[in-house]
Amino acid sequence: MRPLKRQIAGSRVGLAVSGGGDSMALLHLMKAWAAENNCSLFVATVNHGLRDAAQAETEMVHRVCKRMSIPCTTLKWTDWDGVGNLQNAARQARITLINAWAMETEIDAIATGHTADDQAETFLMRLARGSGVDGLSGMATIRKREGITWFRPLLTFRRDELRRFLKSKRVKWIDDPSNDDETYDRVKMRNAQSALDDLGLTVDRLVETTARMSTARRALERLSKEHAQTIMTPTKYGTVKINITAFNALPLELRYRLFAHALKWVSGSIYRPRFDALLESAGKLSSGQDHTLLGCHITSDGNMGEVCREVSKIEPSTSMPFDGRWNLTGDITDGITIAALGETGLPQCDGWRDLDASRISLLGTPAIWRGETLICAPMVMPDPNWQCELGKDHHDFFTSIVTH
Repeated sequence: MRPLKRQIAGSRVGLAVSGGGDSMALLHLMKAWAAENNCSLFVATVNHGLRDAAQAETEMVHRVCKRMSIPCTTLKWTDWDGVGNLQNAARQARITLINAWAMETEIDAIATGHTADDQAETFLMRLARGSGVDGLSGMATIRKREGITWFRPLLTFRRDELRRFLKSKRVKWIDDPSNDDETYDRVKMRNAQSALDDLGLTVDRLVETTARMSTARRALERLSKEHAQTIMTPTKYGTVKINITAFNALPLELRYRLFAHALKWVSGSIYRPRFDALLESAGKLSSGQDHTLLGCHITSDGNMGEVCREVSKIEPSTSMPFDGRWNLTGDITDGITIAALGETGLPQCDGWRDLDASRISLLGTPAIWRGETLICAPMVMPDPNWQCELGKDHHDFFTSIVTH
């Protein structure tokens, strides 16, 4: 915790505790650390509602926390639609729920119980999927999500070490039966590890490789940032303009890295597109073909390109940030909806052609509607009753290239 503490502001630390061996070890180790460092701990445990035992497991975590005088909150996941990868959906839901809880509780940082074994399994899963440098750099020790610092203080520990610690303290934990279910890729990798050990591909060796990949990733990110500042221009309309001549002169790795970053920044996506799709899209950008990818509309004339938000992917809403990136202030009364300006609204905005902006970039900007009637389009027609700005501005576009 010594090197991590220097990167954590404040003294209110949250713990993600499932009741499993790793998270129970985290709970007891962090309890001792917090007592020595004048920090307050708070626990969140998530009931995914996927197993009959889930309720009993969260109750067990509550009982343990009560004995340790640590506040504990149960967060429930209720919106699984049965579509896609269950483990990935549950993971994303867990992150979203805990992050929101941390912001509401004014917690400064969140610790999770990931271990060296988790790091090795992640490396193998990504290797099997054909990941590049970024994927093979594994899980970061510390990173930011929506303004909250997430960190993994147990990444250098083996799973067996933590269980020996728990036994020495006579601490019980829960073994999730899904950890033995080979329908999940992670379990397949876990079960294959003993065979890999015989080939010299031990957990320690795999973790060493992720560390080297992480070093390479940081170097590439810093180089990418330097080039982005000369060939890419984020606009106040939430788009990114690209000098295609300069873009094409870059080495392929930097080209794809920067293009993926622009797509993620505009769309708000956590993940970059699959490499084959990214490769095809970059080719279309360079050759002057308009197309869509990852919720973005990419326009190009072969000299200058622009990554814009795909209007059809923008859902009407009244919650902020709108479309995950716009902050609007105004009188949101009954009957008011915020939606993309779109093809219906833009012709109603006098003087939009006089703006230093492409037509497609304006279509994706926020507009205030009452039914089918356009009330205001703050980014196109300024209105004293409404203010609109990007939550993440051009400065964020460049700084977020380098992960932390």
